[in-house]
Amino acid sequence: MPDVRLTKASSDDAPVLFELLKQLAHDLGKQQEFRGSLASLLSYGFTSPAAFEAIIAWRGKTPLGFILFFSEFSTWRGSPGIYVQDLFVAAEARGCGLAAKLTAAAIEQGRQHGASYMRLSVHNSNEQAFGFYQALGFRPAANETVLVLEGERFDGLSPEQV
Repeated sequence: MPDVRLTKASSDDAPVLFELLKQLAHDLGKQQEFRGSLASLLSYGFTSPAAFEAIIAWRGKTPLGFILFFSEFSTWRGSPGIYVQDLFVAAEARGCGLAAKLTAAAIEQGRQHGASYMRLSVHNSNEQAFGFYQALGFRPAANETVLVLEGERFDGLSPEQV
């Protein structure tokens, strides 16, 4: 896609990023579970320190996709890495290599901060994504399962209570 440009998202792009996130939730059939907001993007992604970074793909003034990621650290590897929270390409731009380009741009950004690896999770039902990531060289993390603690259980856990 020669007429596509990638830009690091700024606070001015937060409304576009929010709309793309809603499209991602819709495409995954998870719109009822999506609790994100424009305010949370602005509060956590475009302040210091930022909780995440994002890169948006554009054709002219039309957003075609994005990748949202953040820094992490692996004690096992002894180095920083990046974790991809979301990767999305609009239906009309799929199959043109844009997801790979966004992934490579995030890796390049991570390398600037010393990252030596990239991690991500894939929805079990998203077989197309599994194929895409495997084609790039990703492999399942051996002996790992993603776990989540949230809601009341998260809010109610403190050192005094355990």
